[in-house]
Amino acid sequence: MARRRIGVDVGSTAVRAAELSVNGGRPSLVRVAQVPIEPGAVANGEVREPEAVAEALRELWRQGKFHGKEVVLGVGNQRVVVREVTLPWLSEKELRESLQFQVQEYVPIPVEEAVLDYQVIEEYEHEGRRMLRLLLVAAQKAMIQQMVSAAEAAKLQPVGMDLIPFAIMRSVGVEDSFGMNGDQGGDEAVVDIGADVTSICVHKNGLPRFVRMLPAGGRDVTSSVARALSIQPDEAETLKRGGMTDLQPDQAEAASRAVASRAAAFVDEIRSSLDFYESQMPGARIQRVLLTGGGSKLDGLTALLDERLPAQVVPGHPFHRVNVELNLEAHEMAAAEPLLAVAVGLAIPGGEA
Repeated sequence: MARRRIGVDVGSTAVRAAELSVNGGRPSLVRVAQVPIEPGAVANGEVREPEAVAEALRELWRQGKFHGKEVVLGVGNQRVVVREVTLPWLSEKELRESLQFQVQEYVPIPVEEAVLDYQVIEEYEHEGRRMLRLLLVAAQKAMIQQMVSAAEAAKLQPVGMDLIPFAIMRSVGVEDSFGMNGDQGGDEAVVDIGADVTSICVHKNGLPRFVRMLPAGGRDVTSSVARALSIQPDEAETLKRGGMTDLQPDQAEAASRAVASRAAAFVDEIRSSLDFYESQMPGARIQRVLLTGGGSKLDGLTALLDERLPAQVVPGHPFHRVNVELNLEAHEMAAAEPLLAVAVGLAIPGGEA
């Protein structure tokens, strides 16, 4: 009998869920839904108003008619620390039991106030000793509890919590050798652009090597337009999404300049993160960048990244890992796919804690 897994993405502008049917092979995407959330209920990736989030989740379940209440949640913001650490080799059981004692020096918060997890990058030998290289993840317990409390208030049962960059790697990342001119290829960066937070995960054939979360996203572009035209953010959002045809020529020019300026600064932030990764990993090079998330729909962003990054930049496709069994038209599918990368990735069996 097929298992059902439901990933829930609690974003700053909406809550989204994706339900997969998993039966040992390629999973099937059988249900999705999205419900807007009250402004301010979630900010910078953190739940600020649990009851407002709970109400949005209750409405999400009413609309989506999901089969079950067990969910996997995602976390990714500036209160989550991801560090590469090297430790003596231990079995998984021993490592789990001793992790908090071994990593205190790497975590800038008291370990008793943190939820810890890790992803093994590699095992190797050094001077005759067996070693482990890990990506260590530490998140504030209080921040995690806010999200869990909101889900439980909506009568949902959180059964797992995963790092959003890992989730987008599972849903969007392409595990292949994509070298040019017959070489061995490079690493791949998956970039999910949300309203407030942009998640970056660099991987090679499905093995994460670097994670960064930027406190920037599509809302920054909206704010730039709002300031340039002295209008409200909701009006600026409409204009950003293609409503500039109603503006006077001078207003349209001012709005376009604001979008271009903030988008260029945002691209520089992404490039800086990818450059940092390559500088820390001798011989590494990022050869492909996959974009997803609502912010990736900004006109001209893909072309701007392609121009400024020494890598191929293309849209990511979270539906490529699943059989899509949704009753949606092609244009509806294309519009929904970038928004569902996180929820689909959370539902794909993986490394949730």
